[in-house]
Amino acid sequence: MNMTWRTAVSAVVLVLAVIVSTEGQQPAQARSVAAVGPTLAAWASQVDGMLRDGRLDIASVQADTMIPGRTHERLVQRHDGLTVFGGELVRQVDGGVTVSIFGRLFDNVSLASRVPALDERAARAAAENADGPGAAASAAELGILPTSRGFVLVYRLTVRSPRDIQVYFVNAGTGAVERRTTRIRTDAAIGTGTGVLSDKKKMSVDQLTGVFAAVDLLRPANLFTLDFHGSRTRFGDFLQNGALFGSDIATATTNTWTDGPVVDAHVYQGWVYDYYYKRFGRHGLDDKDIEVIGLVHPLARADAPLYTPDIVGTFINNAAYVGDGFIFYGDGDGKLFDYLAGALDVVGHELTHGVTDYTSQLDYQDEPGALNEAFSDIMGTSIEFFFEKGKPPQKGPNFVMGEDVTRAAPGFIRSLQNPIEAGTPDHYSLRQYIGSQIDHGGVHVNSTIVSHAFYLAVAGGRNRVSGITVTGIGLSNIQRMERIFYRAFAFMLTPQSQFIDARNATLQAAADLYGASSNERAQLLQAWTAVGIGG
Repeated sequence: MNMTWRTAVSAVVLVLAVIVSTEGQQPAQARSVAAVGPTLAAWASQVDGMLRDGRLDIASVQADTMIPGRTHERLVQRHDGLTVFGGELVRQVDGGVTVSIFGRLFDNVSLASRVPALDERAARAAAENADGPGAAASAAELGILPTSRGFVLVYRLTVRSPRDIQVYFVNAGTGAVERRTTRIRTDAAIGTGTGVLSDKKKMSVDQLTGVFAAVDLLRPANLFTLDFHGSRTRFGDFLQNGALFGSDIATATTNTWTDGPVVDAHVYQGWVYDYYYKRFGRHGLDDKDIEVIGLVHPLARADAPLYTPDIVGTFINNAAYVGDGFIFYGDGDGKLFDYLAGALDVVGHELTHGVTDYTSQLDYQDEPGALNEAFSDIMGTSIEFFFEKGKPPQKGPNFVMGEDVTRAAPGFIRSLQNPIEAGTPDHYSLRQYIGSQIDHGGVHVNSTIVSHAFYLAVAGGRNRVSGITVTGIGLSNIQRMERIFYRAFAFMLTPQSQFIDARNATLQAAADLYGASSNERAQLLQAWTAVGIGG
């Protein structure tokens, strides 16, 4: 046990090239290119040239599981041997021919010097001091951060503390924190168990001497479920240094399990693995069967009154993916939320953040962060439809998130069908908090603009703001829209992708899978127009 951490070829290319200002120049402006034929060939040639001269590096090449013979290359931008953070392209190739290119590049990259004034040790100290007591920084990577002031030589490093896990970009000349983002994405024997909602489930567990352990050995990826028993000392130690032990694995003396959060977390993690494999041919979060480690009871529900609202909101009334295949499920305070592991769509949502971590790596801020959240809601909902189809309406799948564990009004966390019911926007003109620190620039709030487009493309309906009506492809065909969104988000988006990029990428994916004149693409185009993105 290892506990360490052929459709016709389309000729459409959609590339975002972003010009970032240097000192004294005008603010950065985005330049969007949509081209066919010769322009596509020119872009492909330019990419090849950048690969040859070192301005691009191949980060990964992945075979297409939907269209045989195609591959997807993820290319990162480099300058003078250093990574340009946020500069990335994804290129789709069929038999050596470029099909599409998406992404974002930074022009006119320049540095006064690539030699840092601060060493890595000083950068780690700067990040730890900025984070506060108990912070511990990881090893750092030297690179280039595009900012509104130009290009800055920075160290990128991860800082763990009892409060959060954050990625810091520390100025390599001054030690100032240029930027920081959270990594916590807020939101073989066969046993039987009773879940949070008192439903019976089969569990894949491991039989050890005298006990049964929540270790799924039946699937290609090892799936572990841990139990910290609400110990704030144990959870704080994990947040600070990441240490996990075999003794943390949830166990039962008989193979009839009664701890609902343990049962649901363990079973649902296996179901999410099955969904991604059966629907898309994906082998786990990283497509290489990385271990998945789920943690229940990180902090005790009974102790909620002892903590600050921030701690309760992050670690008790929340489930979160924190990277490297690790996810925790809060106990809920019993007033606003029940045990978060009890909702299949929530588990699917959080593990989809893991898929994003190993594909587009959408930044958790502003529109990229909202896309990150939207994709998780879309896949979480789709997983619910995959496994709960045919159940009675009151217990079956739906287009709201977290209804099984939400106690406070309106009885769910977000709605894809009618976002305004939970106070979130259903149209691009209503975006909130962009550029602020509130909700990391509105990552949860604004996500429903995108997820509502998915809903309209599937089920149809009229957008409340634009008044545009979408027919939709029909609920019986939801798997077609799932495939489109998965293909676009996993293979065509990059860390700094915006809503318009998601629109363009999903339209390309629809053309790839079903044809440029397909009903799927037509309904999707109308749905994006209805929510005010493109058109």
